[in-house]
Amino acid sequence: MAMERASILVGKCYQDTFGAIYRVVRCDGNEVWYVLYHPTDQRSQVEREHVETWATFLDDLQGEVECPQS
Repeated sequence: MAMERASILVGKCYQDTFGAIYRVVRCDGNEVWYVLYHPTDQRSQVEREHVETWATFLDDLQGEVECPQS
């Protein structure tokens, strides 16, 4: 079950069904900017900002999780 847009907060992290973690850095009425932490890249968490529409971003999210430490 996908998460609701109202439950997404800037600065918080969310995990999807594949184990990837997304830290939301900003959002507006149309898009969400986030940093992706993928489970296969644990040793060097390269932070790269991505942007997606709300519908795409929310599609596979399962819930809020603790953000990875840099």
